[in-house]
Amino acid sequence: MNAQVEPPPLAQFVLKPTVYCYHRCPYCDLRQDYYQGMVTEKKQALRLLPSNGSTRIPNPGHMPLDLALRSIDEAAALGMKEFQLSGGDPLLYPHLVEIIQAAKRHPGVFVFMNSVGTGVTVEKAREIIDAGLGAWNFSVDTLDPAKYAKLRGVRNALPTIMKAIDTVRRAGADFPEFRMNYMTVITRDNFRDIPELVAHCVDTGIASIYLMNVYGDTTGKSLLTEPEIREFRNETVPAIMAILQERKTAEIVQANAVQVLATFFSRENPDSNYAQGIYWPDMASVRKACTVPNYYALAEPDGRVLPCCLVEISHEGEVGNITDRPLSDVWTGQEFERFRRDRISFCQQCSAPRHMTLGLVPSMCRQFRG
Repeated sequence: MNAQVEPPPLAQFVLKPTVYCYHRCPYCDLRQDYYQGMVTEKKQALRLLPSNGSTRIPNPGHMPLDLALRSIDEAAALGMKEFQLSGGDPLLYPHLVEIIQAAKRHPGVFVFMNSVGTGVTVEKAREIIDAGLGAWNFSVDTLDPAKYAKLRGVRNALPTIMKAIDTVRRAGADFPEFRMNYMTVITRDNFRDIPELVAHCVDTGIASIYLMNVYGDTTGKSLLTEPEIREFRNETVPAIMAILQERKTAEIVQANAVQVLATFFSRENPDSNYAQGIYWPDMASVRKACTVPNYYALAEPDGRVLPCCLVEISHEGEVGNITDRPLSDVWTGQEFERFRRDRISFCQQCSAPRHMTLGLVPSMCRQFRG
């Protein structure tokens, strides 16, 4: 009789409580298609609910609060150490404070959130941070207003997010452990602007920049061309390192930056692949590089569970639904095990294992610390 294999701990649980977002980023089109189908299905189901005039019909784009709270407790029982709120934009979810508080009731859980912060007030930001938010991640790709508006698909996007960042900075001043980070997608439009962005972050106390490759670009509009990839290596990377040296950042920050920046457009994958959005030369490379499904699960607003966020782009690879099954059953279920073992063909186009945190303070130099 074979001994039962102990499942790995679910170290990082990502909850997407809403599909709604303030931005309309072009490289998120496939993700929005995924959400559109989700909302349509939910609307059809809600039409079947009896209406007596006193019961409020749930919003089809939001996760019901009871499901969110249950999933958090179940993730904690599976070993959750990090609880990430993403979306959509969690700021649009009406029960945001309640779910942060629920996560923080579990000892040792770090809570962070991806949000552009549109319209947030000092009072609201302080309430969110006081509930237990450890880090607020803002999506900032460039300091050029016209480019940023193009990348984000809305007018006045840069002034709006800079106002939100200033607001959150003021709200977080009384919380010494709280930090703000940027998330930056490296695209054809903004890769030359990243040194300026790094200088801005160092000067304004941003703790890190999570650098990401383009994902889900089926047209090639955002992907760097082969000459641009060489320019990134030969000019953009040295310019970033020069900024870190000029600003006299800590030695560990500079050493970490060398490692981090070397991973982007690295030589084990041909530049011709990168220029087509193919991030791995073969499936063996994917399996070796990506351990995400061994520690990570993502729950969508309708309860679908994904083994990584890029399943929203592939529209393939869902591993269960927590509306009718405990999260523990999904985490240890056959569908999740099959994904861990076999993956899907889209994994070669998945850029996620190549995303890296450029730490600008020593505590954020994750890769260097190993």
